[in-house]
Amino acid sequence: MSTSEPEHPEREFEEWLRRHAPERPDAARRAEVRRTFLAGESAGRNQPSRAPASTRMGGDMTHGAQGDEPAFEAWLAARAPLDAPAAAARRRARLAFLTEIAATPPPLRERRSFRRLVWALAAAAILAVTFLLPEPERWRAELDGRVVFDGREYLPGEEARLATALERSGLLETSAARGRIELGDAFALELLAEGSLAVPPLPVLDGVEPMEFELTRGEAYLRTGASYPGNPIVVRTDLADVALHGTTVGVLVDAQGTCVCVADGTARVTSARLPAGFQDVGPRLTLRVFHDPGMDPKTEVFPVEDERQEAAHTGDLVAFQRGP
Repeated sequence: MSTSEPEHPEREFEEWLRRHAPERPDAARRAEVRRTFLAGESAGRNQPSRAPASTRMGGDMTHGAQGDEPAFEAWLAARAPLDAPAAAARRRARLAFLTEIAATPPPLRERRSFRRLVWALAAAAILAVTFLLPEPERWRAELDGRVVFDGREYLPGEEARLATALERSGLLETSAARGRIELGDAFALELLAEGSLAVPPLPVLDGVEPMEFELTRGEAYLRTGASYPGNPIVVRTDLADVALHGTTVGVLVDAQGTCVCVADGTARVTSARLPAGFQDVGPRLTLRVFHDPGMDPKTEVFPVEDERQEAAHTGDLVAFQRGP
């Protein structure tokens, strides 16, 4: 419930003040009032008093004031306050008043209206999420043959079932044919025959959440499209980590080691086998990192058979770059 003031705040505040005891006056103020009382009594000492003897001062003034406290209290109570309450005291009283009002539970009708408002806002939020916000991208799958994901077999015609299963992490394995998965037009991945790739849970393409794959066998092609928001992409092998930056890249794991082929963009390869610990690989370049520590990493330009056709090793990757 809001702590805003009631509809008629001043009237209710004044009524509240009358019901509550005033603040205890401070010592200086009480001393000033006491001096006023004593001065009045002193002026009337030589005049006949009609008050009972028990209420008249006797002896010296100081002694009379100390010995006749009830007379002072009666005199104080018979007079209106000399001044309006101090501003600070009034503010403190108002704060106490508003706190008390806020602590009072609202009427049943108001509570029901509040609950109805909460449900209405929740329903509006659900409608906004359902109809106004774009639906997040889901995996799509294309199969040329049998694949296994998370220990279960999938055949051509079961792409929808595989796409649903891919929303959780698991190991994707191909046999004689390749398999392809896509996230809208933003990201595509193709695992060639006899490949084994650990796939992360379905990411949110928000430009922040990383996509981390682990290639243990075979070759995988990865490509980002124009609508890709920039989520970091990393492919890990037993020898290197390959970070993609707006690229089309092929990563191969074989008996010799790890080979990174960049058709477009740039990839950063991090490995203990590299002299500086990392190396950036630009477009149409290949970097091979060997298992044998006696063999130095090797960088080559994409081989070209003639001006129209790429060599077989990189030709499929270039076709993947140009394809849908």
